[in-house]
Amino acid sequence: MKTSLLGYALLLVFFQMPEVGYAISFSPNDHNMVIERTIDKVIRGRVLDKSDKEPIPGASILVKGTTLGVVTDIEGNFELNVADDANSLIVSFIGYLQREIPIGNQSSFEIELEQDTQNLEEFVVVGYGTSRVRDLTGSVSRVGEEGFNRGVNVSPDQLIQGKVAGVDIVNNSGAPGGEVTFRIRGASSVRSGNQPLFVVDGVPLDGRNTKPAATAGELGSTEGSNPLNFINPNDIATIDILKDASATAIYGSRGANGVVLITTKKGISGEPRVSLDMQSGVSVIARRPDIMDGATFRQALNHRELTQFDGGTEVDAFKEITRPAMTKIVNLSVSGGGDKNNYRLSLGYHDQEGIIKNSGIKKYTANYSATYKLMPDDRLKLDINLIASNNTERGAPIAENSNVNGSLIGNAIEWNPTTPFRDNQGNFVQRLYQEGGRNVSGLPTNPLALLEYYNDESNITNILGSIAASYRILDGLDYRVSLGVSHAKGNRTVDTSGELFLNTITDLGLAVVNTSQLNSSTLTHTLNYEKQFHKFKLSALAGYEFQDYKSYVNNITARGFTLFDIYGSDILQNPSRDNVRVSSFRDPSNQIQSIFSRVNLNFSDRFLVTATMRADGSTKFGENNKYGYFPSFAGAWVLSEEKFLKNLQAISTMKLRVGWGRTGNQEFPAGASQDRYAFGLQSLSLVNVANPDLRWETTETYNIGLDFTLFNHKVSGSIEYFDKATKDLLFQLPTIQPAPAATFWTNLPATIRNNGVELMLSALVKETANLTWEVGANATFLQNKLQDYTGAPVLTGQINGNGLGGGSNAQQLVNNQPLFAFKMLEFQGFDNSGSAMYSDEQQFVGNPNPNFLLGLNTNLSYKKFSFNMSMNGVFGHQVYNNTANALITAANFGLGRNTSPEIGLGSENLGNSNVVSTRYLENANYLRLQNMTMAYNLGAIKNAFSNVRISFTGQNLFLLTNYSGFDPEVNTNRGVGGVPSFGIEYIPYPTARTFLLGINASF
Repeated sequence: MKTSLLGYALLLVFFQMPEVGYAISFSPNDHNMVIERTIDKVIRGRVLDKSDKEPIPGASILVKGTTLGVVTDIEGNFELNVADDANSLIVSFIGYLQREIPIGNQSSFEIELEQDTQNLEEFVVVGYGTSRVRDLTGSVSRVGEEGFNRGVNVSPDQLIQGKVAGVDIVNNSGAPGGEVTFRIRGASSVRSGNQPLFVVDGVPLDGRNTKPAATAGELGSTEGSNPLNFINPNDIATIDILKDASATAIYGSRGANGVVLITTKKGISGEPRVSLDMQSGVSVIARRPDIMDGATFRQALNHRELTQFDGGTEVDAFKEITRPAMTKIVNLSVSGGGDKNNYRLSLGYHDQEGIIKNSGIKKYTANYSATYKLMPDDRLKLDINLIASNNTERGAPIAENSNVNGSLIGNAIEWNPTTPFRDNQGNFVQRLYQEGGRNVSGLPTNPLALLEYYNDESNITNILGSIAASYRILDGLDYRVSLGVSHAKGNRTVDTSGELFLNTITDLGLAVVNTSQLNSSTLTHTLNYEKQFHKFKLSALAGYEFQDYKSYVNNITARGFTLFDIYGSDILQNPSRDNVRVSSFRDPSNQIQSIFSRVNLNFSDRFLVTATMRADGSTKFGENNKYGYFPSFAGAWVLSEEKFLKNLQAISTMKLRVGWGRTGNQEFPAGASQDRYAFGLQSLSLVNVANPDLRWETTETYNIGLDFTLFNHKVSGSIEYFDKATKDLLFQLPTIQPAPAATFWTNLPATIRNNGVELMLSALVKETANLTWEVGANATFLQNKLQDYTGAPVLTGQINGNGLGGGSNAQQLVNNQPLFAFKMLEFQGFDNSGSAMYSDEQQFVGNPNPNFLLGLNTNLSYKKFSFNMSMNGVFGHQVYNNTANALITAANFGLGRNTSPEIGLGSENLGNSNVVSTRYLENANYLRLQNMTMAYNLGAIKNAFSNVRISFTGQNLFLLTNYSGFDPEVNTNRGVGGVPSFGIEYIPYPTARTFLLGINASF
């Protein structure tokens, strides 16, 4: 129809017809307007992000086979007139997988889009920049928000446990916010630590614990807390793990144990969006040792003719010291922006009670990020990130190295379950209990009295901020300067009342007041150049970085108070001066100056080459080895671009990668290469002898991997082999006479070798308009060994317990054995008299390092329902049950203390010695249902909320294992002389099972 007044008049008439619609198109050649009848019905709907159910504004809705379409509004809503014979809709948005939705007889739709994690144009974070997934030549794994573990997570590392091949994350105890052992591709060091380098929004962290250490006499030294607790997991967008040297060499002397890059959420331009997330849950003790209850204990006393120890009642110590622990979590965020800026502000509150009474963590967090685009053509960009937190922790009297009298868990295990905790006057039973002719002697510390008379409080403040300016000098040439600063301060008081019956505490009391402070700054300059030359693409990076780390601690310990109604930490002036000890320490200079570069070459998207070089100068090393050099090379061949694979429809992409690189490890005390002196009381003494030749601990890695996606990206995965060798091991040794009685650091002529195979696989099993089902799995096969070591065996793994003393060790570092190999006597059963029999000599009998890691997960969504489940397993290793060795023994039962039914009702000789042996070395294989979440998406609620989602999460729901202790996932530090241990359980804080109800609303 020719454009005319009549045409426009008819057009107005057509628009008034409710049941008939028309599509309008213009011909650019003859300026005609064509009106076609195409519409017979109206459909409406909403487009949401599948992971968080947030609306997606600007998503495209297109009728398949036509040019008819609309985009969603700010709330993700759309309305579209379609022809009666229209079959399906094509729904798409940048960064999400496109979906085709059948129309059928439906007129209302709720469509969820999944983030396109397999899109070859996806970018992941690498050192000092980002990279297309297609261009990666190193081993990099990403876990996004949609893949994080759900539930009560205090720190970021808990979000990815079991999610990434080659990554072994061990919660050292069940305490809220407790320490974590994080290993990437095995243990590579002895004295320099095995934790990876954590980088948050481009700022490398110090990595040391902010919570001050505290030693409270017989109560021992309690473990620290996770140094990542200051980060709110709800603020994290992605976690990228750099595993091989070709990816980590850009971090040089701090990259040997891998690098974990944490990126927090950023704002999205548009109208302000507010999100409120509230969760409330309860935790209960998951496992406890198999010890006797009161009735069984009384039966065992009769069986053993020890009725004098019958206290005449029945109590449950574990029930008395534990509780159903409540957790409350609230997170509020607001984000938005315009064409030239975006912002996001979030506030978090996390209040988690521990399952042990009087313990828990409460933290407040705030996160602010903003981006500003300045100057014409947005040539200048400013990025600001700020994280602030305050954590208050209450600790339980559970230490890593207490004797059996000074541990709450040990006391609860040993307590005679027929003896009351209080006498008839309501006083704690602590020494000797006599009533009605019964004589109960040999009682351990009363666990309820220990809870009552012990108080441990820590207050920790963290601030991490960064500001970065990027300037585009020319097209393809960008300069960036960034400054990151971190401040962390911890205050801790530990008070033990003199009312407690314990050798060094009774009638004296003990107070410890500690303060620690960590400050760091990182200044980074980078110049990045990118240029496309026909089929050849060049990307080059050059940079300079200066890092400065400072640490300060002080300690006051006092005993001998004249009253105990007030905390000793509040009246430190009360004891005599002879009973007050003061100490302080400040780190020597700890600075790193670095120059680094990286070149990426891309030939026709078929051949990829990456080369990096970093030179680090550190104040930690000797005058003769100030600088270390860390190169890496990697290449990739995109096989799917070749003719022999390109026509195979089953193969979407396939890439072969090879790499080599060298990285370093300098995580040991500052000033280790220098003469160091310590001040004592009116004295000064040499404590460390200089070694000007001290050099870097160096790790060299080779790897080859194959990445693939199949069946139109419905199946994706990778397989990779790696071989990692660490040399020049940093070690501290005592000086040889006639030198002063001191220590010195040196490089051992030995090699720690880790090699293995990693597998990752994920599949989109089913996808329809209403149903989506995804499954994923990862597996790691690992081998660990100490090689080329000719020195004397290094003893570690100290075992505590009655009769064991302080010199019983279960682990050694020996050539051609895995790190921390178990060496001990072999238990050979009992003879006819019930006496234990052992081998004549100690043997190497076990390995605490697992050789197989497994992760399984699945995501299922049906209409408004969703279901997520994650499992993880660890196999091929042993754990030494020092808890049983110290407490659950026949000798203890002979003293009237609790033990297992097997011992109490059995025939074992009560005079058996307590021996470190394979009797307590257990297979620690396990498979855990880590978390499971069911959720229902209510959608929009009138005009108040754009989306509401309700969820229910269970954590640690079941554990399949033959291990008899608290939990096979444990790592109590039983190190000797600074040499750590691994795979030993010693009366730890028990793990919890948690149930959590949550509601998320956005508006």
